[in-house]
Amino acid sequence: MAIFGKLTSLESLFRKTLELEFLYTYLQSLLEKTHIHHQNLIQQEIGSVRHELDHGMHAMTIVYRPTEGVLETHRKYLDFLLVVQGSELVVFGDRGDLRVQNPYDAKQDQETYADDPNLSEVCMHAGMLGIFLDYDAHTTRSHHAQIVRKVVVKVPQELIKLKL
Repeated sequence: MAIFGKLTSLESLFRKTLELEFLYTYLQSLLEKTHIHHQNLIQQEIGSVRHELDHGMHAMTIVYRPTEGVLETHRKYLDFLLVVQGSELVVFGDRGDLRVQNPYDAKQDQETYADDPNLSEVCMHAGMLGIFLDYDAHTTRSHHAQIVRKVVVKVPQELIKLKL
């Protein structure tokens, strides 16, 4: 199931490879008020901007007012979602428990699912990270009527080796 927590509390998960250490440094830079990555996101207008990163990763910096989203999973990439400012609800469930709405589209790396009454919710606020694996259907919803500034980093599946 998805992993949630403060970025700083999850730091040990990123010490396994150079690629994950790079990812942690990038995510941390978005929380540092004096860093250019943070400043650019704070100044960004509503919308999303794609940023190419090293190691086959890319980031979407997003400024928006959360609404009802679509439950989705991915096969090529894992989503690392970091809230930088504001708060939102992350809604998620195991794809095996859900009804497919739109089958997998390899070009978009996305499969979507119908809403379900048995989904879980987590309130994400500034500094919190959500890591969504390939079986985690996930979306976001409004927590407060406020703008959210966040980043979603798409990380190739092969870079993640989960060991408990």
